[in-house]
Amino acid sequence: MKALAALSIGICALIWSAGLAEATEAMRCGSRLISEGDPREKVLNECGQPSDVETWEEERYDYFDRPPPPRLYREFERYGGAYRVRAFIRVELWTYNYGPSRFIDYVRMENGKVRKIYSGGYGY
Repeated sequence: MKALAALSIGICALIWSAGLAEATEAMRCGSRLISEGDPREKVLNECGQPSDVETWEEERYDYFDRPPPPRLYREFERYGGAYRVRAFIRVELWTYNYGPSRFIDYVRMENGKVRKIYSGGYGY
């Protein structure tokens, strides 16, 4: 009976720890693999030109507990109990359409690095 209880506790712990692990999204281009954090040049070299590219800028704020280092940030403002720095991020959404027999792949780039990869429906 004790062995069964220990086994069930072990299985529950294994399932719980598996739920904590984040799945890293990746995209296969031929025999190569593109994953989050890769630079845009690697994606272009491995996968070629995308079918469509959308580009825009997003405004974001970085928050600090104490004043940010002046060599990195010249301007900052006090915001409640923290300090914040405004940054503009260049976002590109690359679409790879492989045709009606495969799913469309979307690659979101922020400042020239892959931040998110996800798939859509079947291509056209």
